[in-house]
Amino acid sequence: MNVCPECFENTTLKRRLVEIRPGLPDDERCEIHPTRKAIPLDEVGKIVESALRSNYTIGEWMFDHQEGDDLYDVINGTTGADDDRVINGLIGWLIDNDHYWPPDGEGAFFAEDQTYVPIRLDGWRHGALWRRFREAILHRQRFFNDNAKEFLAEIFNGIQNQSDIDNKPAFYRLAPADETTFYRARVVPNEDEFREIAKDPAELMGPPPPSLRKAGRMNAAGIAVFYGATEKDTAVAEMRPAVGSLISLAAFRVHRPINVLDLTRFTRAGKQLDIFAKNQMVRATQWAFMQSFASEISQPILPGDEHLEYVPAQVVAEYLTSTSVRWRGNDVTPDAIIFRSAQREGGKNIAVMGDAALIHHPTPPDPKGDAKASRQADDFDFLDFASPLPAASNAGIEYVEGSIELLQVGSATYAVDTHYASPVIGRDLPDLGEQDF
Repeated sequence: MNVCPECFENTTLKRRLVEIRPGLPDDERCEIHPTRKAIPLDEVGKIVESALRSNYTIGEWMFDHQEGDDLYDVINGTTGADDDRVINGLIGWLIDNDHYWPPDGEGAFFAEDQTYVPIRLDGWRHGALWRRFREAILHRQRFFNDNAKEFLAEIFNGIQNQSDIDNKPAFYRLAPADETTFYRARVVPNEDEFREIAKDPAELMGPPPPSLRKAGRMNAAGIAVFYGATEKDTAVAEMRPAVGSLISLAAFRVHRPINVLDLTRFTRAGKQLDIFAKNQMVRATQWAFMQSFASEISQPILPGDEHLEYVPAQVVAEYLTSTSVRWRGNDVTPDAIIFRSAQREGGKNIAVMGDAALIHHPTPPDPKGDAKASRQADDFDFLDFASPLPAASNAGIEYVEGSIELLQVGSATYAVDTHYASPVIGRDLPDLGEQDF
């Protein structure tokens, strides 16, 4: 049987059929629309079969009936075909091409007396890959781990194309014109210390010099990362200060455009993709995984556990911000990650990495080499095999003039959650295959 794109109302299916039609003979015509160039039903059947197997399962028996819709209604509802000849033709093709082996206990998936229900897609495979990655990085081989890198490549492949249900993208660009403000806080012992900071807040409220950079949620010790919060209260809460503490607070904004992966977008439902979209299942399962991943890396870490618990997120951050992605026709590298605050409900944090984490100085630091210059650059340029160090002119963050202020903590709020241990990694994961790290 020959059909054509006009036999179906589903726009995504139509578009895919239009894409394959140029490679088909010009003299064949559609049996439903005789003036249209034909597409063999076999080509349509392959697309429909893949979509239905990925998105539907056989309905359960509920006492005296089977839940779900029959094959006719499923095909009619998904493809938008309203001609019985087309629908029945597809039913026949699916049944004839349904390969299974009864001696092994296999049964037919496609049958006219079966009913079907939509599958709830989840991030099982991505989650399994993540658990194996954590095990490898934490307890087996931390550096030069090619398998772990391959796992991350699969987990985050195409992440820049994700959007939530309101079409708000998870990957976007922040520009100076957006006037987005980030806040940084420091606990100070007294007002005299605050006055010293206020003399040069751009320098003294920014990332510390190399020798003083401690490991953080998104960085290993010694690596420059600008941590900020989108609200003042969140910036203070992240310090976990004692009641009565004095807090130095300053505002910053982007000095140049930076590319951001916003993990907080994954707290909502993902954009609903048509089942005939080529990458529909991959994107849907990735979104489901990212919802749990974004929650996991925002969990509070007990003091003393940071040296291990921060490692997976540190590796992910370094991987994401060193791997270029194709976005809006260009190859770009993420500069920052936005994630939920572990200390304040509803709060958001940002970690800006690489040269974008440098603070722009309206007046360049003294080139003769004072203490300030050492905060913005390492002196390892004699290592000719190392990547060139970023120039201060490529700084991504600037201080908002006049924003420095002194606060005193009046109260603190604590919340207690109960968490259950995850299953042991690697248990019952036959589909992934056992791999040595």
